[in-house]
Amino acid sequence: MAAGTRALLLAVAAASCCSLLVAANPPAATVADVCKGTAFPALCTTTAGKQAERYHNVVDPLTVLEMQVDAFAKRTEAARAHVAEAAQTASPAARAKLDLCNNLYLDVLDNLGACRRAIGFKDAVTIRATMGMAAQDMQNCDEQFRQIGENNPMKRFDESLVEMSENCRSLSNMI
Repeated sequence: MAAGTRALLLAVAAASCCSLLVAANPPAATVADVCKGTAFPALCTTTAGKQAERYHNVVDPLTVLEMQVDAFAKRTEAARAHVAEAAQTASPAARAKLDLCNNLYLDVLDNLGACRRAIGFKDAVTIRATMGMAAQDMQNCDEQFRQIGENNPMKRFDESLVEMSENCRSLSNMI
């Protein structure tokens, strides 16, 4: 009878511990929850949220940052594709500036590679630095068109990429 009582007490104790552990764990965050702390939460949620399944629905600031960097790279590739389209109808001066913008987008992709390596080390300082350089590249593209007095056909891309870089910087402050 003592063995039966002991087994019952162990079962009750184990159940009590498990219920305490479950109560101590907060509910899982969503991409939107993490993105609330960024400069552009709606953009963060829509761009990173599309990536969530790829990360097995693990949601924490580091993972959302990885999602955002992936989305940033896709948007940069889309910008490069748009450069080729815009160059077909651009003036000779604008075509030269578009070529420079394309090189700047290549620099952004290099910076994103450095950012991915920094994420692996949870190196927030390097992440912020690479995002700052990426934002500067977009601003340099815009400046090229201001200098020649023409509308920048890449303006929409540049604005969203700068906003994405700001979100990445915000996310790096959370890791």
